[in-house]
Amino acid sequence: MTDNSHYRHTGSINQSKYASMRWLYLVLGGLFFGLGLVGVLLPVMPTAPFVLLAAACWARGSERFYLWLINHKYMGQYIRDWEERRAVPRRAKWLACIMMTLSGTLLFFTVPDAQLWVAWTVALVCFCVGIYLWRLPDA
Repeated sequence: MTDNSHYRHTGSINQSKYASMRWLYLVLGGLFFGLGLVGVLLPVMPTAPFVLLAAACWARGSERFYLWLINHKYMGQYIRDWEERRAVPRRAKWLACIMMTLSGTLLFFTVPDAQLWVAWTVALVCFCVGIYLWRLPDA
C-alpha cells in the first residue's frame, strides 16, 4: 500500500453517503481512468480529461483510489494543479493545441465533400477549446 502522507489534501473529499452511489462512482472512475490510459497510447484520444473525470468520480466514491491518484508520480501534480487553481501546464496547452490542429486538418482531407460540415464543426469546437485552454492559468 502506498504512503499518502507526503501530500496533505486540503480540500474535502465529498464521498457519497449512499453505498450504491459510491460503487457507481468507483466503477465510473475506473472506466474513465482506463480511457485515460488508452489516451496515453493513442494520439487521437485525450488523456487529461479522462484522468480528471476519474479523480472527480473517485473523490466521491473511493478515498483510497482518489488519494492514490492525486499522489501518483506522473499524474498527481496535474490533478492537484487543476483542483487547487484550475491551472494547466503550458506544455500541455501547446501539445493539446498542436494535436487538435493536426487532427482537425487531417479531418478536412478525409471527410467526403458532402460531410464537410463535420470537419468545420470539429474545427470550431477545437478552436473554442484552444481559447479556453489558453485563458487558464499556467501550472
